[in-house]
Amino acid sequence: MKIWQVLSGAALAVAISGCADKSTKVPTPTLGSQVAGQSSTLRMPNVSGTAWIRQKVALPPNAVLTVTLSDASLADAPSKVLAQRVVRTEGAQAPFRFILPFNPADIKPQARILLSAAVTVDGKLLFITDTVKQVVTGGVTRQDLTLIPVPSVAIPTQSGAATAVPPTSPTQVAPSSSVPAPTSI
Repeated sequence: MKIWQVLSGAALAVAISGCADKSTKVPTPTLGSQVAGQSSTLRMPNVSGTAWIRQKVALPPNAVLTVTLSDASLADAPSKVLAQRVVRTEGAQAPFRFILPFNPADIKPQARILLSAAVTVDGKLLFITDTVKQVVTGGVTRQDLTLIPVPSVAIPTQSGAATAVPPTSPTQVAPSSSVPAPTSI
């Protein structure tokens, strides 16, 4: 009976080894990896660069950098945002590196694709790009941005302060009851 057990064990081992996977390995691509035997990589196209601030200034930890890739092809319509990256600086200072992946299906051959950036603190705009940087359609996928300070704009703090004219203003008009009517005909 022991021979029977040995023979059945050997037959079972042969059967199991025959069921083993003997097929060739099929490459499974991952994002950004290269598949063996192919020259193209499977990664999303992107625009990259560095955002610089023209002035030497220390940004607070709650500063927010926003880099935007937009399609401004239509002159009489607002630009369409294709990709946007919003990052809290967490105390880091310029220069800031960025990578904006985009979907190439969203871009037409004659499109005007623009890259811009801004820095805000507590919702207040502090720095912006002042020049238009055209990317993607001209083959440019790397572009550095220079941010300049936004001029301060005084905002009235009292309701009606914007409409009241100071009494010493040259445009101040006296009430009609204090000015006599002309007497000559």
